[in-house]
Amino acid sequence: MLDDRIAKLSDVQKRCLRLAAEGRSSKEIAPLVGLTHQTVDQYLHRARVILRAENRRDAARIFAEIDRAVPFKQFELKTIGVEIHEDTGIFEEPVEQRQAPPKPLGLPPVGGLPNDLTRVQRLIAIGKIALFLTIIILAVIILFAAALDALSK
Repeated sequence: MLDDRIAKLSDVQKRCLRLAAEGRSSKEIAPLVGLTHQTVDQYLHRARVILRAENRRDAARIFAEIDRAVPFKQFELKTIGVEIHEDTGIFEEPVEQRQAPPKPLGLPPVGGLPNDLTRVQRLIAIGKIALFLTIIILAVIILFAAALDALSK
């Protein structure tokens, strides 16, 4: 009965299942079979349904046991270094070593670690913001008063 289900699988599904049995992700399988990783996910999902497996890993195991072409590879942690591209926003140095660029007007940095300012630094930052807002509000009031004065003449 299981052989009937295996016969219902397409060649691409079988190839995807063999590669999944080797422990490869959809993104690793995609270039090997000439598909996108989303399409690989769809093929593996349909194969999982056909094989009546709980998940893609079980489907790959079931297929590998029947196919005997590739032994099923148990999950393993791969310690291969990950290539980090500068445009991804991921930095190699730890968060503690990163420094935010200086902000104009001496305003506090946005983001960062939670609660990374001392009480004094927080009070100074709040004071700077309050002073900045006061100056803006006074400038708006002065401009508004000047506009009313100019309109009344």
